[in-house]
This record gives sequence, structure tokens and C-alpha cells, in this order.
Amino acid sequence: MKLILLLLTCLIAQPGWAQSRPLVKGMNLTQLGNFVYDAAAPGAPKTAAQVAVDEIKNLGATHVVLNPVATMTNPKGSDLIPEIPVSGRNLERARYKRLIDYIHSQGMTVGMRPIFFVVKPDGTFPYTEAMPDGSTKTWWHGNIQPADPNRWFESFKQFHDIYLLISKLNKVEEYTIGAELYSMTVGIEDQWMEFPYGFPGKWLQLLRYARSKLSKDVRMMYDINFTDDRASSNGDLTAMGGEFERWRYRLVDLANPDNEAEMAIWNDLVSFWNELDAIGIDMYRSLASKQDPIPQAYDGLVSLLKIRSDEYSGQVDTALAEIESVTGKMQYMIFKEAGFRSVEKGFINPFDYETGQGLYSEDHQAASFDALFQSFWEPRFPWFQGASFWDVSVSPTRNTGVGDTGFSPIGKPKTVSMLQKIFGFN
Repeated sequence: MKLILLLLTCLIAQPGWAQSRPLVKGMNLTQLGNFVYDAAAPGAPKTAAQVAVDEIKNLGATHVVLNPVATMTNPKGSDLIPEIPVSGRNLERARYKRLIDYIHSQGMTVGMRPIFFVVKPDGTFPYTEAMPDGSTKTWWHGNIQPADPNRWFESFKQFHDIYLLISKLNKVEEYTIGAELYSMTVGIEDQWMEFPYGFPGKWLQLLRYARSKLSKDVRMMYDINFTDDRASSNGDLTAMGGEFERWRYRLVDLANPDNEAEMAIWNDLVSFWNELDAIGIDMYRSLASKQDPIPQAYDGLVSLLKIRSDEYSGQVDTALAEIESVTGKMQYMIFKEAGFRSVEKGFINPFDYETGQGLYSEDHQAASFDALFQSFWEPRFPWFQGASFWDVSVSPTRNTGVGDTGFSPIGKPKTVSMLQKIFGFN
């Protein structure tokens, strides 16, 4: 009976987009300072956001992911603070409408992905804390420990309400209910022993709530980070893979526990997984080690990087098959973030923020995307559904082309050519 219910859940959850399997060909569009999401009236000079959308379209992309932001000023607090205060919400809705209308007019689809960052009270980051043992802990959205989890989820829901409304009014095609919230989804028991399994029941409620607000055709997602961090349990080291590996561990290795309370939590996690239309993967795995000799020739470099990227695609393939064996659902996967700075060895620790440090290298950026393409796109895995890369900024100061050491591909001919190849793949 249980297997039948799981299969019925899977059949109900399969969206039309997955049945035809068009690959997602997207870029994340991010705001910066006074450069915000907006579009001008027809006939007026284009806004910086419209220019950025045009640049994304020129890459061959057909999907734009918008990333509204909130902050937490205390990693153990229970409140999120949306970037736009209540007094500015009407203007914000109008801005989003103008830009989404423009994106749609260009024949492109839109994803809404509300995210938040943990910052110091003065708004800066990283948020670091000196620990009693003399070590330093860096807090980020993936390891928060709200003092009142119930209140935190209520605050998180209210943050989503702002963008669920905008998404509904403007017929957004994709909605993401969370990204990289490791401690809140599947738990990090070596860091937060009070809640070792996270809160999958809360996420299931949030997913169902968000789905009730939107069209049934909207692709509903949660984004899981895939990093070089090891997932540990009871002091034992498991495979690298960060939050993604922990999802696999929770769903597969701890399947069908004898403890009744743990069984209820596991069932909630299975239901949450099955009711998502797809999972996003925030792909920030190193494609080489600092000790590796780096080939000078482009083809040799791609061959080196492909060794690791093949390993990662194999890890995802195996993990998804294992998860399917206990959930009854072949889950679809889309890269929601995958990017590399255009610096020498930018394929090592690619999650590093744009510090401006490093020597410019377009070859190393393009070769990194090339390796991912050969490992994930060309094998035509049944679960693979494309990517939304990181990132193009609304701010023209972040899209300055040759010499810019950031993530943006704009104005970098070799990277542009590589992305056009990826987006042209069917």
C-alpha cells in the first residue's frame, strides 16, 4: 500500500514541462545597490535591468531567475528582514511587473527565487563568531540555528508571501521555496544537536502552501547545495557533497527507521522530495586540487577538469537512483547555481565570493563550463533538466567584459561562446 501511495504521489507531481523535457537554459539575474529589477515604459531608454536581460538573451538563454533578498542579523534569531520595507512594497510590485513583462516579451520564462543572507548588524559579512575553544565559526544561511524555529518558519513564510503574490500576478513559470538551508531541511547534528533531522514537516507545509497560491503549471523547486564539504554523522565521515549528500544519507541510509518519531520525520522528508517538481543543485565543487599541475593548452585543461566533473555527475546519478529506490520517484535535477570566476584556477573553490583577487583568465572560466557540459549535458541523463548559471548582474559595473574577474560571462568572448554552445544543446 505504501509503495502504491508513493507512486500515485509521483504521478500527480509530474508537471507538463517534465513530460516534454525541455532543458532549462537560464541565467540568474542579480541586483546590486541602486541597480534594481525594473523596466522602462515602451519607447523610453532601457533600464540597466533590461540591458542585462538583453545580454542574457544574446547568450542563447531562454530563462531568467530573479533573486529577491532578505537578511538575518543574528544566526540564532528567528526573524528575516526583507530588503524592501513595507512602505516600498507597492513600488516593488510595480517594478517586478515591468521587468517580468519585458522578459516575457522577449520570449523568455521567469523563475522567482527568494533568498536570504546572514549579515552582521551593520549589514556586512561574513558573520564570524569567536568560540569558547578559541576557534572561529562562520555563520551563513546554511547553518543557522533559530532560537524559535516555529517563529522562524512563520517569518520565512511572510517573506515568501511578498513574492508568491508577485509570481501569481505576473504568471511566473518557476518558484523556489528555499536554497541551501542545510540546518533547516535535513539537519546538521554535529553542529545543532537539538534538531538533528531538521524540519522536513515544516518544509512540506510550506511547499503545499506555496503551491496553493500559484498556478498548477508553475515548477516548484528547492535548491540543495553540492559542495566539497563532507557530511558527518556520529563522527564518521561520509562522502563529500555538502547538503546533497546529507539528503541522500537521510533518505536512503536512514530509510524506514524503527523509532516512530523518526519514521514520521522520514516520511515528511520523502513526501517533500516527491512533491517537488525538481530539485535545484547549487554546484560549487572544485574541479581540480591546488596540487594539480595545470595544463597550459585549453583541451588539456578541459580533460583534467572533466575527471572531477565526471565524478560529480556519477555521484549525482548514483544518489538519485538510490533515492528513487526508496521514494519511488525519479526526481529531476536542474543546476540552479553553477558558476566560476574568470580568474586563474577559478575552478578551485568556485564558491569564493568576488573579492577581485586573482589573475584574469577567460580560458579557465570557459574550460570549467566546458567540463560541466561534457559531464552533465552530453550523457543525456534522464534526470538532468538543464541549468541556470551564476550570474549576470543588473549593475553594468559587474558586466565589464575582458579583465573583469567576477562570475559574469558578459563581454568575455570565450565564455560567451561556451555558454552559447550549452544553451544551443537540445
